[in-house]
Amino acid sequence: MARKTAEESGRTRQQILNGARELFIRRGYNATSMEDIRKHTGVSKGSIYYHFKSKQQLLMEIFEQRTVEWLDGWRKIAKPDMTPVEKLYALADYWQEDFDDPFLKVIDEFLTSQGVDAETFEKLIGMAQTHYPVIQAIIEEGIEAGAFRRDDPAELAYIYAGMLGGLGMAYYEKVPRDRMREIYRKAAGLFVRGIGAE
Repeated sequence: MARKTAEESGRTRQQILNGARELFIRRGYNATSMEDIRKHTGVSKGSIYYHFKSKQQLLMEIFEQRTVEWLDGWRKIAKPDMTPVEKLYALADYWQEDFDDPFLKVIDEFLTSQGVDAETFEKLIGMAQTHYPVIQAIIEEGIEAGAFRRDDPAELAYIYAGMLGGLGMAYYEKVPRDRMREIYRKAAGLFVRGIGAE
């Protein structure tokens, strides 16, 4: 019986997270209240506050789930027989496609319109940097294989992530999707040539 209760509790928790994510995307973070989430999910107020102390906690947990989903998605893309160069191109494609997730705009809204405390900010940045070890591992593999020159893999990962992240500005400039893919692939190519073994 206790196991069933735990399973039901888990389902309710996920129902709240899914509903909150939908509303945050549709209305924005600031315009969504806990009462809106209660009505949308059909979950009681007591149950919502049992699982989540605040709207901010809800947002953080949704972002955490999204981070796990991103890593799972990448693991499906990165095949064992891919070269490090192919992986960097594939990562650029994946990064570009990921920018289509409307939840990222919710995070932007939260960061720019809220008085975010230092601990919350650090946690968000930490989750946003989850891809750094992925990039670093690819670069280390390329260095060991002789495809990339010897350099600091952590610094190179930081540069690659910064380059791809900076290209996200094109979304706010309404650059067409197919053009975006070309730009991301061009950036990956420039990076690969720049760190290529001499």
